Amino acid sequence: MNASFDVAVIGSGPGGSVAATFLAQKGYRVVLIERETFPRFHVGESLLPATQRIWEKMGLAGELEQSGHTFKYAGEFRIGHQPDKSDFTCTTGYFHHIPQKDFTPRPYAYQVERAVFDKQLQDCAVRHGVTLWSETSVTEVLFDERGRATGMKLRRNGKEEILNTNFIIDASGRRALIANQLDGVVLDPVIKTSAVFGHFKGVSRDPGWRQGFFNGYFVPNGWIWMIPLANDVMSVGYVQNKPGSDNWSNNGEEVLLDAINRFQFVQERFKDAVQVGRVRMLKDLAYETKQFCGDGWLSVGDANFFVDPLYSSGVQVAHSTAEFAAETVDAFLKGNRDMSVIRRYENYILDYRKRVFRPMRSFYRCMRHYYPMYRYVKLTGPTFNHFDNWYFRRVCVWGTGQFHRHNWAVQSFALVGNIYAWISPKIGLGGWPKYDKFKNPNPPIRVPKAPELEHKTDASVLTAGTNGKHMPQSEAIEMAAH
Repeated sequence: MNASFDVAVIGSGPGGSVAATFLAQKGYRVVLIERETFPRFHVGESLLPATQRIWEKMGLAGELEQSGHTFKYAGEFRIGHQPDKSDFTCTTGYFHHIPQKDFTPRPYAYQVERAVFDKQLQDCAVRHGVTLWSETSVTEVLFDERGRATGMKLRRNGKEEILNTNFIIDASGRRALIANQLDGVVLDPVIKTSAVFGHFKGVSRDPGWRQGFFNGYFVPNGWIWMIPLANDVMSVGYVQNKPGSDNWSNNGEEVLLDAINRFQFVQERFKDAVQVGRVRMLKDLAYETKQFCGDGWLSVGDANFFVDPLYSSGVQVAHSTAEFAAETVDAFLKGNRDMSVIRRYENYILDYRKRVFRPMRSFYRCMRHYYPMYRYVKLTGPTFNHFDNWYFRRVCVWGTGQFHRHNWAVQSFALVGNIYAWISPKIGLGGWPKYDKFKNPNPPIRVPKAPELEHKTDASVLTAGTNGKHMPQSEAIEMAAH
């Protein structure tokens, strides 16, 4: 099928919809190919203020501000003194505790239900003239004998078709369609995390404007997230780095409830909670693709790499790589398929990965031990007034999603973290001794389910597979996650 499209975008999540919108603004004929029908569930609900600049360019910032999403002014990380107590120490990264020249047009972000948010992005692309093909699956990207992407095989309206196009953007998310077709995906050697997560109502919130803060609790080998959404819904997730996740069963509800009951400072927030969404599981979160661009194609967002949800980077990475991808496609097609433009995109992604991965690897090295994490929370929180001094304000910019700013400050901070992680066990400050010694004395609670969930089972386990190849356990299980 020689359809009249200049660019085909695989996947209409944040990366795909943003890239399609910017290309349509430049006058290109774009088709957005989506295998599902929106709205649909997706994890990754906590956003960053750096994305506001991109929403402004898309003409979407005002709509998002008036959409009823929870306003997010900060992210707060907590560490309990011991699991049988309620007290904890916290550090709060306020988005206004950064240099004024780094402020975004709206210096705040949102906690969003992704089913709603992603549909808003998709609708924005359609309003700009993008053609949307829902319930259409791309089965293979086609390359000629020179390695040039020429089109794709897809299944649409129950029929197999071939679509030819001048350029292809892979925004297929964790499927990493083209990377897996060509050369696969490499799992990160340090961040070996898995996550289990679900939605609840009745989980207690902080008062006033703090009710919209992201809450993260550091626990042995990982952390617990609480993301407050609209309509009293709380997204709750439990992330563990290996070996913490080695003994997890495939029953996500049991794994998540066990984590809630293990720590009193978490359990007490669930006294009146009701489970309102299915519990899902993702394994092998952090990865990089071996190949992410070539003649006539490139990847954006999770189809390129994924780090970790700790600092809510996923949606921002999708937006920023999609914006740069649109500029790249425009220059490539106007420049008579100039491959130097593709190489520039390659260098951009390689640099981007380093800026995001290095600090996160430092965090996970530190998370193996209680002392480095306690010192991080204590130092950046109570000691220096929650990132409010000349140095930490510049470190905090990274936490707003501006990963290209003040790199010297972020990398020096990561270096100190690596040193702490290395030296702590050597001087008797390793491990989580307080958490090994004390247990939550309160009896376990059982969080009741909403009536509509009573007869649903948890079958949604996605994994990065084995031997470095990133794949779902099965197509049926992958679809169950949505």
